Amino acid sequence: METKIEVSSVGANNNNPSEAPITEQPTHSTKALSTINDQSLSRVNLFDEKQLVAAENFITKVMRSEKGGIKSVNDGLAVLMRAQDLNLPFSTCLEHIHVINGKTGVDVHIVKALLSRAACTWEVIKDYQALYEYTDGFNSYNDGNLPEYAVRCNSKADAEEKAKNAKEDDDKIYLYPVRFYKGFDNNIYKDYQLNSAANKFAIIRNQAEAKAAQTAGKIPVVRCAAVPVDYITEYKFNRVFPDGRTMTATGHFTRNEALAAGLFDKDTYAKYARILIGHRAFTYGAREIGSDVLFGVMETTELKITSGITLSDGDFKEVDIVDIQDQ
Repeated sequence: METKIEVSSVGANNNNPSEAPITEQPTHSTKALSTINDQSLSRVNLFDEKQLVAAENFITKVMRSEKGGIKSVNDGLAVLMRAQDLNLPFSTCLEHIHVINGKTGVDVHIVKALLSRAACTWEVIKDYQALYEYTDGFNSYNDGNLPEYAVRCNSKADAEEKAKNAKEDDDKIYLYPVRFYKGFDNNIYKDYQLNSAANKFAIIRNQAEAKAAQTAGKIPVVRCAAVPVDYITEYKFNRVFPDGRTMTATGHFTRNEALAAGLFDKDTYAKYARILIGHRAFTYGAREIGSDVLFGVMETTELKITSGITLSDGDFKEVDIVDIQDQ
């Protein structure tokens, strides 16, 4: 957006000094307003009173259009200062930077654009991937937090075979997925629960076996799909610096971490769990790989949650990554 002041000439005969064009000399504040546009606004010196007044006037006009949802001049100035910190065009920031309890939050699309500008690349290693429970026959383990000496196997038979063929000085443990069973009452049981009460349950495969189990006073259960114990999203980041140095980082976040933080107390978080966990995982990794680019900014939904503000459906609209050119 650009505001210009045009002054028309008076008099057609320029050869006659008495009829020479009259040119109005703009005042300092007029000069400031006449040069306000998207790029120059990002370079406004907010310590200069005249430039500050010009910026406030411009922001007031923007507020009337409700662009970006700015509610006050002070909020607009906060967005402007963050735009200057991040070297971003002000018009982009109006729609992608939000002021929440006096702090500015940057949405994930701006974060991605800033990383792209800094020669960072990333890939999704785990996209809300389900994690399951494993066991060695004695203890249970979370798939996302296995000890270094654990070896993941496909089945109990596979784990027993590998343990049998292991060397004497092998200190590894061989884990296999926990099996799940469902009773006719829809209760879910794990295989080690059945083993601890073998006389109470009967694993059945058909109706005849079910009737026989009930006749014997046992609870018939049937094999069912494994129940995930957690979900995880993980990103891997790579960055190449102008001098040839390279840097890698990872960012991950799990559903259990969200639960521990009380994030699922809000209905919106439960409704958009995959998106929010993905945003948090990406933001964590982004701040590691690009701290000199992001300057510690918080992602908008992250800032809203930590500020106790309820998220809305509008916080999860998918938009294209912003293309940012160096200012």
